[in-house]
Amino acid sequence: MHPDEPIYPAHCVMIPFFNRLDQVAACLNSLLLQALPNTLFLLIDDGSAPQARHSVTLQPILSLPNVYLIQHKNNHGVSAARNSGLHWCRNNNIDIVIMIDSDCSPDTNVIVEHLRLHHKHPDAACIGARIVGSGKSFWAKLDGITSWVHASPHKRAANHAKPEFRRVNHPYHLPTTNFSVKLKNLPIREFIFDERLKTGEDCLLIRELRKQALFSPNKGVYFSSTPTVYHQDRERFRDVFKHHYEWGHHQYFIQLGGDISSRCFNPFYRLLFVCVFLPLLPLFALAGSLLNVKPLLSRNKDVIFFYPFIYMLWFGKGIAVLEAAIRPLSCLRKRREILEYKDAIRGEVI
Repeated sequence: MHPDEPIYPAHCVMIPFFNRLDQVAACLNSLLLQALPNTLFLLIDDGSAPQARHSVTLQPILSLPNVYLIQHKNNHGVSAARNSGLHWCRNNNIDIVIMIDSDCSPDTNVIVEHLRLHHKHPDAACIGARIVGSGKSFWAKLDGITSWVHASPHKRAANHAKPEFRRVNHPYHLPTTNFSVKLKNLPIREFIFDERLKTGEDCLLIRELRKQALFSPNKGVYFSSTPTVYHQDRERFRDVFKHHYEWGHHQYFIQLGGDISSRCFNPFYRLLFVCVFLPLLPLFALAGSLLNVKPLLSRNKDVIFFYPFIYMLWFGKGIAVLEAAIRPLSCLRKRREILEYKDAIRGEVI
């Protein structure tokens, strides 16, 4: 650390995961290289088989004094994993939590940049940061174009350009793939993320925090282009389509359903919704795909060649919206009644 660097408050880098243990190890090893003396790391194993604590790759890392593991007996989904992690952090007096997904390769300054931003902007409740898609196949590039438009700078980057930092009133959300929060500015409840959602739990939280900021100016939502991670995007069309189809489900519940309000489950509303939305499905796909492409064209004109496939993904999302309206309960997870997990310290479950 530079001698003029401030002493940052208690902080933790949180990595939820389900299987993919080699990726977890690679991500964590990269982050360990940039750890500050007081940086803690928390792994949340969401029911992996084999369990992370039995992994030959992870065992040497889990023996480190600043690496902790908590374990779900069964797979409950990423929302539940993050909830367990945030609960652990609150119980251990953590001030700032940095969330990184396990399928990411972090840039060399991710931890310090998140901490500097929170130090410089004490009014920030959360800061979403830059995500760059990586992958060699056509489908991986398509996945990156359609997934990270909200996690990219608004303006074309240039060598002399200043890093972008802005308050987020729009767009719709900031992904928790590269994200940090001040715990004191999050809602005071055990289930921070809605565990019923298979995807989009970050969208719902961001919407809640933006509404909260209207009445509490010291709890803003921000985006920064400086902390950067490189996400391993999906290489196969089947995986890309499945991911975006799931996004269509949460668009019904959140964007079109008043943040999972009771009307999402009302049979009369659902019938009316299907009757209105079905003929408008092509327009929904057109509007969504154009809004997806527009901010990217200023940085890369080649995006236009992906447009037919972007439209196809948005049409698939529209079908998923209809499915969620027709059978909403089957498109949601069952939420845990109580928040519980096995607490592990330095790799040993107790």
